[in-house]
Amino acid sequence: MNRNTLVTQTQLLLDVGYRFNWNFVHLGKAPIPTQPVRVGEWLIVAAQEDNSMLPRKTMNRIQTIYQEGVRPESWVVVHEAPYLLSAPKEDKKPRILPYLALLGGLGIWLASTVLTTVAIVDPILIAITPDLDWIEIDRWYD
Repeated sequence: MNRNTLVTQTQLLLDVGYRFNWNFVHLGKAPIPTQPVRVGEWLIVAAQEDNSMLPRKTMNRIQTIYQEGVRPESWVVVHEAPYLLSAPKEDKKPRILPYLALLGGLGIWLASTVLTTVAIVDPILIAITPDLDWIEIDRWYD
């Protein structure tokens, strides 16, 4: 029997997870995103564009993956980003002027809350192999 078969980067990556008792999960195949993408209540961002702090455990996994000779094509970070509820519809015409100051402050608060929520809720690090297989490497809670 010929045992000189080619091993893919996906198989090598999953093997690293198995050998180090890490729960790497094969999520399926998809193209590498060229810009941030929202899929349902998830936001997918290229790792080099993301500003999340990676935990030491995650950095150790990345380092081990490279030390083991595995070279992912790309890395992405996925954040839980739930949709916000819209305001109820008003039947009567509201007076605008008294609310301008309130809305300005509320807009700043809302924008900072949305950005903070996207940045701190349930990040997941995913490696994308040259075969476009998406492998979950780690997840953490900030």
